[in-house]
Amino acid sequence: MKKLWVVIGTGLCALALAQAVQKTYRLIINGQAASGQAVVVGGKTYVSLDALKAAGVGVSLSGSTLSLTLPGPPQAQGGANQVAALEGCLNEWLFNGIWRFRVLSVEPLPAGGREGWKAKVELRNGTNVNGAALAGTGWQGLLLVLDNGNTIESGYVQMRDKPFAQGTGMVQEAVFYSKETDRTPTKLLLLLNPKRMLTTLPVRYTVPDPSFRVRLDCRG
Repeated sequence: MKKLWVVIGTGLCALALAQAVQKTYRLIINGQAASGQAVVVGGKTYVSLDALKAAGVGVSLSGSTLSLTLPGPPQAQGGANQVAALEGCLNEWLFNGIWRFRVLSVEPLPAGGREGWKAKVELRNGTNVNGAALAGTGWQGLLLVLDNGNTIESGYVQMRDKPFAQGTGMVQEAVFYSKETDRTPTKLLLLLNPKRMLTTLPVRYTVPDPSFRVRLDCRG
């Protein structure tokens, strides 16, 4: 009977927690999509320990004490901060072995309609192969990062499913809807996962992390 009450009690706690969750967020860690979600309970946002570990935070539990150790910034030779992924500024071309990408501008949406921002981006097939498409080369999303750390994903990206011949591409205006218009966009991310390559074309990324991170506080 005691075991039955324990099972019932655990189930009721899980049900109460699920009902208390007010909102969930998709997790992006160091520009990469992570498993699990962040949840909002009682107006506060919570992230799982597994997600913190994936972000490089050291986690140890001793008795009733949970200790967290924040990672220091990685250092390259000469002491400069090392950037593992492709990162650049506005109007600067970035290349990952398949795609050439740049952000031309990011501006607020016109007044009178839905709030948010619009970003003008340009993508080109940088290979000598015809028919490459983002959807088949590890596409994960196009996101705008705000100065408070929140991210906004563009709901419709036309260039995602469009196949491009070698050397060709397109300019697209991506829209990011948000009511946080008092914040400032700091980065635009085009997330790509090389482990999710679906194309049969003979193309491969030439960098370990092919995602693009474009800083909006500088211009190339």
